[in-house]
Amino acid sequence: MRDALASLALEIRKGQAALSEKAREARLGVPGFVVKAEGRSVSRSACAVDGGLLAFRLHGHDVVATRAVGVNFVYEGSVLKSFSYHPGRTPKTEVHVKSALDEHEANVLRSLLRLKSELSCAIETLERYSPGLLLLDGSLWTVPSDRPGEGSGLAPLYGEVVGLYKKLFAGCDLRKTMLCGVVKDSRSKKLAESLGFSCSDTVLTSHMLDKGERTSAFRYFDKGQKEPEGFWDRLKVFYIKPSENDLPLRIEHLAPAGGKDDGAHDGSDETASLILSLSSISDAFAYPAILIEADMRAAMDPAEAERLQADISALDIRPLRRDSRPFR
Repeated sequence: MRDALASLALEIRKGQAALSEKAREARLGVPGFVVKAEGRSVSRSACAVDGGLLAFRLHGHDVVATRAVGVNFVYEGSVLKSFSYHPGRTPKTEVHVKSALDEHEANVLRSLLRLKSELSCAIETLERYSPGLLLLDGSLWTVPSDRPGEGSGLAPLYGEVVGLYKKLFAGCDLRKTMLCGVVKDSRSKKLAESLGFSCSDTVLTSHMLDKGERTSAFRYFDKGQKEPEGFWDRLKVFYIKPSENDLPLRIEHLAPAGGKDDGAHDGSDETASLILSLSSISDAFAYPAILIEADMRAAMDPAEAERLQADISALDIRPLRRDSRPFR
């Protein structure tokens, strides 16, 4: 086993070295692809929203527990002066029970309920604080796996989530709030494939970028996209490397209405500067401190799932056979 693992590790190192060399060549071959990001002093109200989720199955039922929290940090000269939470430091948990779902629909349900919880909290947080910057943990739009199949009973829930995204976008426009989605470990390959690589964008940009650099911004959607109506051409994406010892972050942001497709006018330069400044708390884990706080407040204890399962089982809803057997 050890010999096999050592051989595998050697192959991985060789592959990474070859990829790194090709990535650096590609960096030189695409003028304007790499942009230097400059950190700046932060003096504004910044909010972040994250959610927690627990899910388990019972016979004939899927149980999903969600909660979300908004955190408001007020900075002056990049120094944290005050903070607060919405709806509170320890948000309440909402429990949802759905029956007659197959495995795919159960996964879709979990994702949509999590998004609905987080987006509802984001809208309330925006309305309460009117921050200069609002960060979401994750993407600014649904992924293909979130879309229910044709004729699915989850279609109305998907429509609710789409409506909440649009409401959030419009609310940020009204309050002139910068809206960003921060993705830690993106699986997207769109950028890598456009440059002829067969790896994830995160892996590729980890070799292409140096500390304090970002890629040029590109559109989230291709031309011809119908949704989100009125916003599809304003969702921009770039990758940024705040630390030499951590992978790049995927940053999605809503460009100002009527802005040009360049860093000075689509908000990419300012967004990159703020993300760089807010992610400098740790060289080993380059991530905005306010999102770390939101994650810690929204995280759900697995023991809570056991309590919920016990409470629901008391209502004569039986657990799965594999979860109730008297032996291992």
